[in-house]
Amino acid sequence: MCMMYFLIKFSHNETFAVLTHLPRSGLDVSELVSPDEDRLPKFWNSLQQVYIDLYGSRLATVAAIQGHAPAGGCFLALACDYRVMVSGGINRQTKRKHVPTIGFNETQLGIAAPPWMGQMMVRTIGFRRAELALALGSLYPPDQALEVGLVDAVVDDAEALEPLSTWEGESKALLNLLPNANKDEELNPLMLNAYRQAKIFSKIPSQARVASKMVTRDEHIQDMLAKRQEDNDHFCTFVTQDLVQKNLIAYVDALKKKNKMKR
Repeated sequence: MCMMYFLIKFSHNETFAVLTHLPRSGLDVSELVSPDEDRLPKFWNSLQQVYIDLYGSRLATVAAIQGHAPAGGCFLALACDYRVMVSGGINRQTKRKHVPTIGFNETQLGIAAPPWMGQMMVRTIGFRRAELALALGSLYPPDQALEVGLVDAVVDDAEALEPLSTWEGESKALLNLLPNANKDEELNPLMLNAYRQAKIFSKIPSQARVASKMVTRDEHIQDMLAKRQEDNDHFCTFVTQDLVQKNLIAYVDALKKKNKMKR
């Protein structure tokens, strides 16, 4: 229902998961334009469930951010335990310059990030920075995202691909954990960094790692569970306001024109 498509790669020993292909345009905003009154609560409920399941996952989760991650993409990344992002540069396929960004840009659409989502930003980059970022709908390029703590690492995606067949030592041990590992496969620097960080997590006894994770996250998950219906009702009421709908329609129209110009 929440219309976010991403790929999760699980380790064979079920200790970690790497999220990649995060949504490059966040949520499907068209779902919010003249929404069906029966579908809209289900749409929001499904997003709440993603938060509960991913933010509270017993697995160590690593977000591999390879493109723009506004709104829903940023949310997914913040729900993970570790975030690594490409620096941008010349795209190998299109040969065009590409600098990805990440952040909650909801105010630019005429809406606001829900409290539980905005608080993730506050807990990650600090109150004042988050206050400004949420108000302005700021999108951070990789270096700035690293500086404020929104991501944990930035890698140069212009570096050469690394064939799995060349891995030795610790890296070779990691190969045994990779899902559907093909020794002829070449990993880009982003996925290589993500898997290596996941390997570090996998070395920590799972019961200790999960317990430590819940020290910082369980309170917020329980708060969501307690206020879930209230949050859903508030969102549905807010997003169906005439002025909000007007802003969303204008944003979707502008997005369609932009996409048409790219073709």
